[in-house]
Amino acid sequence: MGQPNAVDKGWDVERYAVYTLAMRGRYWSVALCLWLGCTDTPPPSGGPPADAAPPDAMRIDAEAGSLSDSDAQADAAIAPDSSSDSGSSSRNLIVDGGFERGDEAWALWGGARRAEGEGHRGAYALESTGRNGAEQRVEGVEPNTVYRLSGWGRSEGDEPILLGVKEHGRAQEMIVYRSAEFERGELFFTTSFGTESVVIFVYKHVEGGSGYVDEVRLERVGPSSLELIWSDEFTGSGAVDETRWAHEAGFVRNEELQWYQPENAFRQDGVLVLEGRRESRVNPAHVPGSTDWRTRRETIEYTSASLRTRDLFSFRYGRVVVRAKVTNAAGTWPAIWTLGASCEWPSCGEVDIMENYAGNLLANFAWGTDRRWTPRWESSRTPVSSLEPGFTESFHIWELEWSESRMAILLDGVVLNTLDLDGVTNGSAACAGENPFRQSHYLMLNLALGGAGGSVDGLSFPTRYLVDYVRVYQ
Repeated sequence: MGQPNAVDKGWDVERYAVYTLAMRGRYWSVALCLWLGCTDTPPPSGGPPADAAPPDAMRIDAEAGSLSDSDAQADAAIAPDSSSDSGSSSRNLIVDGGFERGDEAWALWGGARRAEGEGHRGAYALESTGRNGAEQRVEGVEPNTVYRLSGWGRSEGDEPILLGVKEHGRAQEMIVYRSAEFERGELFFTTSFGTESVVIFVYKHVEGGSGYVDEVRLERVGPSSLELIWSDEFTGSGAVDETRWAHEAGFVRNEELQWYQPENAFRQDGVLVLEGRRESRVNPAHVPGSTDWRTRRETIEYTSASLRTRDLFSFRYGRVVVRAKVTNAAGTWPAIWTLGASCEWPSCGEVDIMENYAGNLLANFAWGTDRRWTPRWESSRTPVSSLEPGFTESFHIWELEWSESRMAILLDGVVLNTLDLDGVTNGSAACAGENPFRQSHYLMLNLALGGAGGSVDGLSFPTRYLVDYVRVYQ
């Protein structure tokens, strides 16, 4: 969002990097195999080759603990789901974790099958022979909650068989079974604030001997350890809370059309409204003959609002959660972003949790180079048209997950972009050699007009960008 500005400028678990493609009505994870010695890239969704995509994961309701098909509702009772060798008494959210009831609960693909006589305790286990597997989508899981995934597995060849979870707001996580004898593995994962379902999968990456998984369990452990350290719920109606937010004023950046002013930001019925308006009045900062675009303009034709927590609140590491609604209208440029508390832009570091312009949602990271005011960008661009119909009619949850080693930006629990912080260093232009994402950042919310947002000629005024809440956890 930023431009030069005088003011702001245990089990052996293999690792995967996950890039997320937004598709109409759903999201797919594309995993790139990173483990040592891997010679083939694993296929999309952890499974099939491009010409043999898996079926949609079978959908399971975590509250009901059963398939939507009433004929399959007995699965949970018949499968070994009510107990485990770990001694847990928690309810298993997986239906037919023992693969005893046929193919109803699991979406099998690529030649994976239920193998009779191969079960750890029952008659059946899931058998994968390489580049095939099974998936089950569990609906109704709770956001920001810790879950335990466990199961028994064995592999007859040199290549392991995997039991894992994906689409939970982070890179997919896996238990890796290499032994020829059944052994029990488990992992713990935490859902994102936008997660409402997860996919549990069984997969064998390379052909060469069969692998088997049995007695799969998914159990709720409890809330995550994150604590709320700052928030604004925008309760009620009236002015913005100036103990939390400061207003930007005037023409500020990017040669955009709007003049920022406090009166364009207000609370209405529990929601923050940032309103773009068409107005016409004299620019009080005008200087005849000026070469600065801010003071060269004689008049103000459009107004809007920009809020920031600079000098009021900043944080280092944690999670930002924002529930907001965008219009995707041509000419508008709403954003949720952060800037580093020290150094000039872009060497202060910028995180665009959300930008919406030119029909796209962007998730960006930027930092300094050897040339002043010239950032290095690591960007992600998702066409709004690729998302579910009616996307702009609803509120959605954007998140920034930030640790000392990594940043991730999520939309409704789906990872849009990630950044390995160990590889980030400012160039020589300013704050040389520093990592701007290991300092405190402050928050910004704004609605720009024009600029990268495009022409406003067809835009109806007033136009509104709505924010339900902003929360920061550590």
